[in-house]
Amino acid sequence: MTLATVVVKMKAIKQLLLGLIILFQLLQLGHGLECYACDSAEDAECATSPGQQLEVEECSVANDVCVTSITAGLTRRGCLRRLYPNAYCAEPCDRCSTSLCNRHVYPVDRLRCYQCSGADCIDVSQRPQLLLPCPVYNADDRCYTNVLHLSNTQRGCEHTNLPDGCPHVCLKCNYNGCNAELTVGESRCLQCTHNRLSPNPDCQRNQQPETEAEAEQKCALNNATVTQCVNKVMYGHRERCYTHLNTQTDVLQRGCSTTMGFFPTGELSECYGDNCNSQCQNIACATCNSTSDANCRGGNALSSKQCVDGTNACFSCEQG
Repeated sequence: MTLATVVVKMKAIKQLLLGLIILFQLLQLGHGLECYACDSAEDAECATSPGQQLEVEECSVANDVCVTSITAGLTRRGCLRRLYPNAYCAEPCDRCSTSLCNRHVYPVDRLRCYQCSGADCIDVSQRPQLLLPCPVYNADDRCYTNVLHLSNTQRGCEHTNLPDGCPHVCLKCNYNGCNAELTVGESRCLQCTHNRLSPNPDCQRNQQPETEAEAEQKCALNNATVTQCVNKVMYGHRERCYTHLNTQTDVLQRGCSTTMGFFPTGELSECYGDNCNSQCQNIACATCNSTSDANCRGGNALSSKQCVDGTNACFSCEQG
């Protein structure tokens, strides 16, 4: 290949590159500025998830800019001259001059709250997708958690969808993601029944006799026949464990307050805390004398009396 041929080919390549540059510039001139265009009054994602599935518009006026503006808490995006023909965009208003530049959450410090309702809203600790910017902007906005009942919690932004008066257990806070508290928890209690026909020492937990190695009384704490029940506890509330002794029938019950029956008589004690009703039960013994009570000898339909603390056995004796 001669030098002249190489020179000719180099000139051809330069002309081709110059033509491509000119073509690219012409395409740029013919393709105007593009901006995201939306209104949060019609689509909340205009405020909370810009740049995702939003419409795009091409600005028709030369030297236009993209804007994100907020009016009465609502967010609008688009070409400045379409939204504001006089080119005046009142604050808060963000302007930018490259295509699709108005795709960010605005303002950058817009409050983010967990936003949801129903049973799936009770525990949001593993649901980061529910933490979103507030759809309606207010500089003094707050997050809220509204606990309706054991199976329904509402979370959101105060100026977007707070129920009037927030009438139930209602918590408010003012920093990102602050409304993440668990709204329904659990507490556990011993659950069992002891009676004369079906004795359950693990439930009765009577005092055991002292031994030489032990200076204090202790309970029989074998849990082989004792189960646990669960109280569902709504935020702001406290549920209890209970122990009830029917002094007429000697029926002893332990359980959770959420499933507790009605006890018009007897001895009822309640407490707060996991398994707080596992305390030792002092003995109650039938008290009678056959000289005045014909049922005493047979042991039927006898009334009971609570023994003093530390008593470890009942007795019966017969004199000739």
